[in-house]
Amino acid sequence: MEVREPNARYLVKPGFKQTEVGVIPEDWDCVQLTHVAKLESGHTPSRRHPEYWGGDIPWVSLHDTDSLGGREIYTTSQTVTNEGIKHSSARLLPKGTVVFSRTATVGKVTTLGRDMATSQDFANYICGPRVFNYFLVYLFRWMAPEWEKLMAGSTHNSIYMPAFQSLKIVLPPRPEQQAIAEALSDADALIESLEHLLAKKCQIKQGAMQELLTGQKRLPGFGDNWAVTRLGDIAEIVMGQSPRSANYNAKGDGLPLIQGNADISNRKTIKRVFTTEVTKQGRRDDILMSVRAPVGEISIAIFDVCLGRGVCAIRYPNDFLFHALIAKEPLWAMLSKGSTFDSVNSIDVKAFQIEMPENEQEQTAIASVLSDLDAELAALETRLTKARQLKQGMMQELLTGRIRLVQPKAEVIPFPVKEEAKPEKGKSHNWQINEAVVISVLAKHFGSAQWPLGRKRYTKLSYLLHRHVERQAEGYLKKRAGPYNPATKYGGPEGIALKKGYVQQHTREQFSGFVAGEHIGEAETYFLKWYGEDVLDWLEQFRRKTNDDLELLATVDMAMEDLRRAGCLVRLDSVKEVIRSNPEWQAKLDRPIFSDDNIEHAIIRCNTLFGEH
Repeated sequence: MEVREPNARYLVKPGFKQTEVGVIPEDWDCVQLTHVAKLESGHTPSRRHPEYWGGDIPWVSLHDTDSLGGREIYTTSQTVTNEGIKHSSARLLPKGTVVFSRTATVGKVTTLGRDMATSQDFANYICGPRVFNYFLVYLFRWMAPEWEKLMAGSTHNSIYMPAFQSLKIVLPPRPEQQAIAEALSDADALIESLEHLLAKKCQIKQGAMQELLTGQKRLPGFGDNWAVTRLGDIAEIVMGQSPRSANYNAKGDGLPLIQGNADISNRKTIKRVFTTEVTKQGRRDDILMSVRAPVGEISIAIFDVCLGRGVCAIRYPNDFLFHALIAKEPLWAMLSKGSTFDSVNSIDVKAFQIEMPENEQEQTAIASVLSDLDAELAALETRLTKARQLKQGMMQELLTGRIRLVQPKAEVIPFPVKEEAKPEKGKSHNWQINEAVVISVLAKHFGSAQWPLGRKRYTKLSYLLHRHVERQAEGYLKKRAGPYNPATKYGGPEGIALKKGYVQQHTREQFSGFVAGEHIGEAETYFLKWYGEDVLDWLEQFRRKTNDDLELLATVDMAMEDLRRAGCLVRLDSVKEVIRSNPEWQAKLDRPIFSDDNIEHAIIRCNTLFGEH
């Protein structure tokens, strides 16, 4: 083991350098932000002049901080007039300005979706050409621990403007800033879609509970009567009793002690404290209910427990009562009483009334429907948690340069071609030029004025091309639409193709993409030298394939490659597991195109296309 002197400087790994903001890649800069972006403070026009308010100019204030978590802000709770701007220090800031909340809710940041003004509670950066504004937004959000160090103030937290004047940040090359922002934006989109889906599923469950647990809607095959009954007449109820505190321990000796709502959070029992003195025992699968402040919160025991004074156990042969009591949670507050805190006793619990089907089979059927909905919600919550964790990990890796989405210029490796296939004598071509040519030829052969070649389609075609020619496709990431290489958009190839006139942007109605440009002949000459005409013939088989077909094929092939590298068998179940294990890809398995039959056919097709068995 190497021994260092206490003050010895640790070595920085090759390709990185030590700066004031930490260790960063050699081709990144550490800059004072005001050298590359203009800092502006906001201002509040005088309230004594009503004519300054209620105009057409949105004015961002602390009332709008809940709207600062997205990519842009468009509307605000208050507006000002041109007169208000003219006769105050408020500044009309251009669209795209990065606005940062520096008071009270410190750290909320977004960009302006249109020309706006802000209050003095915001620090605003108008980005120069070296700074991509969305990159700065994600960098600021990642810097949350740094903002806490800068906060000051006696009445509420605030960061004073001089801190923003002297602020230093990491600054990758602009194409890499764009690639990082795009990747994190995709992660945000996944999180947002899962949040919306979870909210929708919660509403569906609430509606199902309202209908099924009141008899408003009956499941097929059931028509028997419902009855209102006392809880004590249908269920066994065990009130808790706290053991002596001397018997508490954290070692796991005895049984977990459940004392109140904090121990039954999220509908599940949790282990906090154990006790070797078991006063009243709760069994696994008992319904647990808090009987002291707050009253009526419901959970389910997932292991045997000791019931403390703050809870009771309710035993019933099926899960109907569990769901019915959850629906009744708000009613318990009306029954609770107490001088210092709310509580109910055994008499209150036993007297509580529940309406339920007389037919136990109907009870079981209703419980099964609601339990299935609970399972869907739990799965979605798990996916959402993983997506949020993934994004945090991505920010850590991308914003420190540990993972690079754009290859450093110093490390661009010439594309491997035969000497006679080089476009110019004595010169090789790098990856960016190669991909510019590939995109251009694909645009000519697969795009038209009526159907321009979009990024989603050309990305899948280029992936398949590289797999066919080089047996591998480098730089492609697992994204929602399948394999995607962000470097083609942000790393130069698209820009090169446009600049050289190989392609041109074209839009027809809602369709947008590339078509052949004026100098497409030059690109096609290079393509034929590097790849040959037979590759174009090979690509023709995909002409009539839909984007979904190409996504299925490329996704399955990428999963198969992962399995081969890991030394695993390529089968339907293993391919599905690769797809399921990636947060970006999980939702694919819910789509008809990714049915078991289609995945099996895609496995066979990939083996045929690329000669892998």
